Parts: sequence; C-alpha cells; structure tokens
Amino acid sequence: MAKKLDDYEDREKVAIQSGKQALARAPWLFNRTNPKAKGFFFELKENNIVHPYHYAVHCVDGVGTKLFLSVWANNYALQPIDGIAMNANDMATGIYAFPDVVNLYFAVQSEIEEQHMGEIISGFVDALEKIRIPNAPFDLNIGKIETASLEEMISLGVPNKGWDVGVVMTGYILKDYVPALNPHDGHIIVGVSSTGAHSNGYTGARHVLFTPDAEYREEWKPHYKGRFQFDDKPDILEGMSVIEALQVPTALYMVEAALIGQKFNIREIYGVNITGNGLENFNRVGERVSFEITDPLDPLPIHKLLIQESGWTPEQAYKKQNMGMGFAYVVPTLNIAEEVVKLINTGGEHRAKIVGEVKESKEEELTTTIHRPYEGGPITFTGYAN
Repeated sequence: MAKKLDDYEDREKVAIQSGKQALARAPWLFNRTNPKAKGFFFELKENNIVHPYHYAVHCVDGVGTKLFLSVWANNYALQPIDGIAMNANDMATGIYAFPDVVNLYFAVQSEIEEQHMGEIISGFVDALEKIRIPNAPFDLNIGKIETASLEEMISLGVPNKGWDVGVVMTGYILKDYVPALNPHDGHIIVGVSSTGAHSNGYTGARHVLFTPDAEYREEWKPHYKGRFQFDDKPDILEGMSVIEALQVPTALYMVEAALIGQKFNIREIYGVNITGNGLENFNRVGERVSFEITDPLDPLPIHKLLIQESGWTPEQAYKKQNMGMGFAYVVPTLNIAEEVVKLINTGGEHRAKIVGEVKESKEEELTTTIHRPYEGGPITFTGYAN
C-alpha cells in the first residue's frame, strides 16, 4: 500500500518536536533572539555591536514539490519566483522590514546544470526586481550561490531533470518599528487576493489531479489517482490547462506592505501570510482574541478544481490552501483599512477588501472563524499547529 504523502502535518509536528529537543541542548544558540516575533513568520536577531538600532530579520524556505511542474512544463523561470515569494511574503508581514541579502543553495542533476541554470537564475532575477522597495535605505543583494551536483540523490518527474533550491533571505528592521503584533477587539482584517495555489499543498494537488502517466518512477506511480493529463483544460479552469493553472507563481506582497508602512507609519499594522496551514495562520499572534472572517475572498478556479477532485471538506480546503486570499493585514481602524484597500486596488496587481475583524475572546487559545465558506456553515480553527 502506497504511503500517504499529502497529509504531512502530523509528520511535520514530529520533526519539529524532535528538532526542538536537540536544540535545547545548546540554549546559547538563541541568546540573541528577540521574543517579539516568537511564533510569527520570521526570526529577529539582536547584535548591538554591529547593528545597534536594528534587528536582523531571518527567513528561510523553498519551493517544495511545485518544482515538478517546472520539469513537466519545461519552463524553469517561474518556480524561482515562488522561492523568493515564500521568503519575501514572510518578511512582508513585518511591514517595515527591508530585505538585505538572498543566499541560494541548489541541489541538481547534471542536465539541470548543463541546460537550465541560466533560465533558473533569470527567474530569480525577475522575482528580485519585483520586490525592490521604493525609497528603501539600501538595495537587496545576492549573497552566496552554491550548487551541489547530486546525481544519485535527487530526481523529479523527468529523468535527469531533478533539482531543488533552498532560499535564505535576511533583512533589517528598526527596533522601534517592529509591529506590536497585539491585535485587539475592533481591529479590522483586510484580505488580499492570491494568484492561485501559491506554493502549498502541491503533493496532494499533483496526486489528485494527474494520472499515473505523469510519473516515470514506478515506486511513485501508485500515488497518482487523478484523471487529467498536463494539457487538459477542464471548463472550471476557464481556458487554462491544468499544468498552467498549477504553475502560476506565488504572488509577491512585499512592495505593497512597504508602501502601507510608509503611508501610515504606525506599529499597530502587521501582515499575515496565508501559506502552509491556510487560514490558521491568523492564529500565530495575539492574546484572548478571535479572528472573524465574515466576508472571505472567493476561491480561484484552481481551488475549485482541487476541491472537486479531492473530495476535501471545506475545513480541509481552508487549512490546505489559501482559498483565494494569499495575504492579509490586521489594522487598528476602519479608516486605515479602507485606505489600505484603496492603495492595493489602485496599484492594480492584487485585489483587496475588508474581510472581517478581530473580536475579544474568553478562550485562552486563538481562534479563526470563516463565517461564510464556499459551502456549508462556519469553520473554526483553534490554535496554530507549529
């Protein structure tokens, strides 16, 4: 019987817990960590000798199994955008953080080295150009790029085309500008549109959508239970092929977030990246509050296809996918919320609207409730898994 790969959450909890136990042997490894961002989307590090007025902001991520699409589509320029977005969107939640350096680590097979590295790096350049912040105090730079030839260790869905990339993004934020990360009753939630499935849930997506013919490796064929070929165009996708809809890069929210920070210049605004664990990400910060999503953004066609083919319940869908809302802002007043919506919609790249508000709660654990999901009654997520 094939091992189920898409329900990774329980395995991830085990990995995190065992890692924490190992790190607990060396508490000095965290003696410059500022607790203000504990459990949030980035880590803050202090070094009063080198940068006494700033915290260093640290993010790290990858693209995950969305990389399969690059080799299947023979298009290697899009998934590097995902690699940058997964980091930049985490950093964007800090509103006033500026990226400083990006380091890239590639693990590749030989044909990637020989035929596709130029296209891949070009994709990274495209993404980095899109997160250049107007009036930033310094330019984002590439730090170190390392490539490892791992012919025997790494493969994807096409022979000799295996590759993976790890992305580390560091930046700085003025100590006095770190968001308060303390949502209160009456704060307003602004939702921002996604471009698609972004970079989450692609193991499950591939397996429920594509036929076994997608995979050349016999040991993995049994995982593919779908009915589509790459170029099939189901009506629900409104003219796009399945692989085109899946390969759409993750939206980049960093410049918008910085412009919002420059406009309002207050610490009571912060961002929420709707990434792994879906809308549960609201539950990362706060005390005795609930996040009430009363008017969610609509799911996109790719989300509707995934729901149709997977049989997910609404609760599963909103925890595995962004469901049309890739980012959000928690702001202190309705007036500011309306200005944020106007700024984003005027820019034209994304759509934004007020989707809910923060309410006082008697519960110790944070909760997020979607009051009007795409079907059925309200859905509530309690706590945050990680």
